[in-house]
Amino acid sequence: MSNSGRGSIAYFALDLPHKGQASYVHINEIVGNLRALGWCLDLFTPRPSSPDRPRNAIAKAFDYVRTMWSAVRALDNHDALYVRAHALAWPVAMAARLKRRVVVQEINGTELDLIVSRPWLAPLRPLLRWLYVSQYRRADHLFPVARELAAWLRQQAGHDRISVVPNAANTDLFHPIERIVAEPFVVFFGGLTDWHGVDVMVDAVRQPDWPRGLPLVIIGTGVRQNLVEAGVRSGLPIRWMGYRPYEEIPGLIAGALAGLIPMTNPRGRSSTGMNPLKLFETLACGIPVVVTELPGQSELVREGGCGLVVPCGDAPALARAVAQLAADPAQARGMGQRGAVLVRAAHSWRARAVEIDQVLCACLAERPRVSA
Repeated sequence: MSNSGRGSIAYFALDLPHKGQASYVHINEIVGNLRALGWCLDLFTPRPSSPDRPRNAIAKAFDYVRTMWSAVRALDNHDALYVRAHALAWPVAMAARLKRRVVVQEINGTELDLIVSRPWLAPLRPLLRWLYVSQYRRADHLFPVARELAAWLRQQAGHDRISVVPNAANTDLFHPIERIVAEPFVVFFGGLTDWHGVDVMVDAVRQPDWPRGLPLVIIGTGVRQNLVEAGVRSGLPIRWMGYRPYEEIPGLIAGALAGLIPMTNPRGRSSTGMNPLKLFETLACGIPVVVTELPGQSELVREGGCGLVVPCGDAPALARAVAQLAADPAQARGMGQRGAVLVRAAHSWRARAVEIDQVLCACLAERPRVSA
């Protein structure tokens, strides 16, 4: 076991993220900030994938097994297991319970997320639900990212050992930047996926209420980029920048009139709450946001007075919200300033790590460390 003041954690994540993805950011920010607080932490995750070097299913499966075996073998040298929730984390979580290690789980959604992105898994939904929920029932503590997800977990797991720990922003990287822009613009950055509202944004630019000539800058790639490319070809005021390194994002979005976060709700996958990474990062830069009426993000924006909320999937409403901000730049600046103050005060990754640290210390205090 570790002789550090805090203790030793095995952080287990079966995601295969590459740099720039939200999961990559989340994992590395939590790991780095917990280490800064004094935890001895080892990360167990498959080798990162990359967009230009895809890996076949056999290679991924082998990497999964290797990572799982490495984590199980290392449990004797750690006080706690931190799991980024995954159905296939079940053997590692159960092994940790048998070894009487503290087990905490970070939960970013339900099994429906898997089915939305991989529809061929739909027949396996009952099995997936069981693999997830059986882990949650036996965990010492759960860290859902939204209040609605916490309510779902209380019902499924049958206990209240739950603390909501949303996403956050690296406020050293994402902060207000003075930048003189030739013309106003609005911006979206992130994966061009089915639930990020790519179709809604492209449709909004076509609406009569969209401010004439106002460019929509889109940064990112993904399965729905064909809609963006089609919009560019048709002459819409869309500027698609494709993939850009994560560290460049603050400078690229600086000076934007607003950041668009038009998350959608395919098959109800967003009903358990949304606190997307880009929400906190955009606000941290002093840029107001336009978000959709989904639990989590809508409450934060309304309570913080840092943006506008529109109905989910409503392109005309999104266009009207952008027009409202374009017509009143002072209102937009005020919203952006409130957002930056809010994130720096309460939604940094260090603040999130402190919340997790307090729970881990309490769990270890309740369960004396087992000598290796």
